[in-house]
Amino acid sequence: MAGPILIIEDDPDIAEALSYGLEKNDFKTRIALNGEEGLSASLDRFNPPSVILVDLLLPGMSGFELCRRLRSEALTRATPIVIVSARASEKEIATSAELGVDDYIVKPFSIREVVGRINSLLELKNKLDAIR
Repeated sequence: MAGPILIIEDDPDIAEALSYGLEKNDFKTRIALNGEEGLSASLDRFNPPSVILVDLLLPGMSGFELCRRLRSEALTRATPIVIVSARASEKEIATSAELGVDDYIVKPFSIREVVGRINSLLELKNKLDAIR
C-alpha cells in the first residue's frame, strides 16, 4: 500500500482544501504546517510519504531548503516532490528543477490538475522501481 501524500503548506485553508480534494480521490494525506514539521513527517520510516507537496513560502525553513534537505536524505531521495506555489517566476521554477523537484504547480490550482500530476508521478515511480 502506498504511503500518504504529504502536504507541507503553512496556510491551513489551502492545506485542508488539498487534503479534502485528494482524499475524495482515494488518497491518504498528512499535513505539515511548516518546513521542520514537514521534514520530520517526510522522514517517518513507519509511514513514509509516496509524494510530497511543498509550498515555497514556509515559516522557518524555506521550501527550497526543505527540498534540498529531502534530496540529501536516503529515505526521500527518490520520493516525488511537487512544488505548489503562487510564485511562478522563471527563477523559482529553474531553482526547483536544479534541486531535483519533479513537478511545479502554480496556485491557484484545480484539484483535478493536482490529482493528475500525482497519478503520473506515482506511475513513473512504479515503473522506475520495477526496473531497479
